[in-house]
Amino acid sequence: MQVKASDTRAALKRHVLPLLRGHGFEDGTPQKLWRHDGDRIAHIELSCLSTYEAKVRDATTASFLVRLGLSLPGYSATLDPFQRDYVKSGPNGPRPSEPQMPIRGMVCPAASPPLVRGRWGKEVQALWQVETPAECDAAAVDLAGQFADYVLDWLRRDWDFAELLHLLEGPDPSPILVLAQNGSHLWLDAELAGSPIRNAHIAMVKSWLSGGARG
Repeated sequence: MQVKASDTRAALKRHVLPLLRGHGFEDGTPQKLWRHDGDRIAHIELSCLSTYEAKVRDATTASFLVRLGLSLPGYSATLDPFQRDYVKSGPNGPRPSEPQMPIRGMVCPAASPPLVRGRWGKEVQALWQVETPAECDAAAVDLAGQFADYVLDWLRRDWDFAELLHLLEGPDPSPILVLAQNGSHLWLDAELAGSPIRNAHIAMVKSWLSGGARG
């Protein structure tokens, strides 16, 4: 039997969505979910491959990627001068997309190898390969385990703004905030050191540290 994206979505609905809903991700659709906690916004995107993406990756449309986004009070898509005018709103508040978030991430399958730094930057095996209907449930169960083991903790952790500033003032483009053994990670989506976007991120964090964003 040919596997379809709808098979994966059904498996995610069975095994992953109840866990996410139970942790406050009640805004959005089964593919794009947001959690609002005051000015803190966490976002999870569960996206099956398009027909074109599947062809390019030599995979099925039931294969999928898991992306994360996080906005913190004071370090947020709604404060970012390059993003704030383009953030859409939902019934529970702002719904910044994953690329609009200052902190972005991806979740990799448990069996993926560690992240490596290659010629073109960070390299991970983030695609959840699904070739048969039976593999849909296996992948969804694996993903639920990743969320329970560490991803949900990442999304609710109180990140140290002094640490954020240290990373932003360093030389690494899009510096890694936290990294799991299988390549799952969060990074600061702040472009190259010295760029206008990096400088805007530094300004947000400095404003929060000085009390300006709370004042």
